Amino acid sequence: MKKAIISTLGLALLLSTSTAVASAQEAAPALQKENIQLYGNGTDREPNNWFDEASEILAGVDIYGEIGKHINGGYAGYYDTSDYYKFKAFQSGWYQFNIQGEIYPNTWLRLGLADSNGHFIRYAEDRQYSLGKNLEAGKWYYLVVETPGAEQGQLFSYKITSSIK
Repeated sequence: MKKAIISTLGLALLLSTSTAVASAQEAAPALQKENIQLYGNGTDREPNNWFDEASEILAGVDIYGEIGKHINGGYAGYYDTSDYYKFKAFQSGWYQFNIQGEIYPNTWLRLGLADSNGHFIRYAEDRQYSLGKNLEAGKWYYLVVETPGAEQGQLFSYKITSSIK
């Protein structure tokens, strides 16, 4: 009799734990991947890991990206640790960029803004996920996503939203 009760209780505990885990997995939807909208071919591309490889974007359009993947090339390949996006300020005003994505105890997604010569004019503060700056109409800028202190194998999916005021 005791064995039957213990096995019944064990089965009930197992089922309730499985249900709780399944509910928790359903509660956190995955970040939807979408192509970045570019001037040219309409898809995000790698490499975009430096100023001369930057993907052109339209300010005000959501950007979806990923950092941390292993990229084949050269002798042994390399890990993608940053993304560069180039855009033209079509109007003067305050440009606000916000980023959402994975956070690890040792690293995070950091936004930077550089002028057309590749000189950084502003970085977001550590672990701050927004960056704003007054920009001049007609000038080109770079929006940069970095992962300071990232370790090999840490993957980051992100979404950047922006607004112009």
